[in-house]
Amino acid sequence: LLHFFSYLCTLVMDRKQEPLASLRERLTRYMEERAMRKTPERYEILRVAGLANGIFTIEGLMKIMQEQGTFQVSRATLFNTMELFCDAGLIIKHPLATAAHYELRTDSAPKAYSICRQCNTITRVSTSTAKMALQNLHIRYFSIEDKLLYIHGLCRKCQAKNRQEARKKQKSIKQDNIRK
Repeated sequence: LLHFFSYLCTLVMDRKQEPLASLRERLTRYMEERAMRKTPERYEILRVAGLANGIFTIEGLMKIMQEQGTFQVSRATLFNTMELFCDAGLIIKHPLATAAHYELRTDSAPKAYSICRQCNTITRVSTSTAKMALQNLHIRYFSIEDKLLYIHGLCRKCQAKNRQEARKKQKSIKQDNIRK
């Protein structure tokens, strides 16, 4: 049983690293085609981006790199490397109003996100309806590279916070009316 569990853990880890190995190979080809230097920092940044598990910011990436204790790189290096990764098709840069957000491009599947306009929390939506609609989307005379859907609104926490603030306001108004 222990042997079987160890085997399952190895399979899961291999599957997690599979997309990263593919991205690493694509990065190597991209840099070779353009006669760019293949620095260990670039590969490390790609590896750490894989550890971010979903959408991340430059600040989040810096934090992970500091925790890992591998390379110490500047914010400028991270921004420039993210631009390189975007140009190479390895990273999706999400055009959001707050800080730049990035995500590894591990597959071509459509993605949907909900974005809270109050707290700016970004959550990946896993509804099959949105994905199905995006999967069948075709635009005449336009080559689609990524199918992304952004849904803006209020998250559950902000809705509850707003309801609580509204109740407090109503209670305060009632108390003011009673005093008058």
